[in-house]
Amino acid sequence: MTLAAFYSIGQTIAVVAILASLIAIFWQQQHANKIARVQNLEGLTTAYADSLRDIMNSDELATIFRKVMFEDQPLTPVETTRILFYFNIMLTGHQKAWSAFENGLYDAQSLKSVDANTAWYLTKPIFLNEWKRARRTDLYSGSFGDHIESLISATMSHTALGTADAETSQGGETNK
Repeated sequence: MTLAAFYSIGQTIAVVAILASLIAIFWQQQHANKIARVQNLEGLTTAYADSLRDIMNSDELATIFRKVMFEDQPLTPVETTRILFYFNIMLTGHQKAWSAFENGLYDAQSLKSVDANTAWYLTKPIFLNEWKRARRTDLYSGSFGDHIESLISATMSHTALGTADAETSQGGETNK
């Protein structure tokens, strides 16, 4: 064997080793990305759950929440302030989840749960009005704001359809 043949064999072995290293690095990076996604999902889900847990841990906040969501009772100015701060904390958690979703770090099913909760809140005038105020001041702008607006539109359409269906089933007339 000539020196050129050894050189050629050496080059071939080097290329194979480089390719094997690149494949190993790619696989390791994919695995690290999966771990990062899971950790990110866990962190975002925990933060969002913590905002919901605040209601359970505070009798006062639970009472205010119940007045708004289930009893349609008027709130005092202090109660209004507390529930609106809570709502904005919840929206900030939703915004973080949305941002992570847009960057491929949050899964669609988890976002769907957060969306459903926010859409439910926005069926109440106090929260819808706070959303509109926040939008006017650019507190929630960009794609997240647009996303919430689409939730509102879908919820309003669904609510209108549900109202029309209920009226029709009770013998009432609807304007179609």
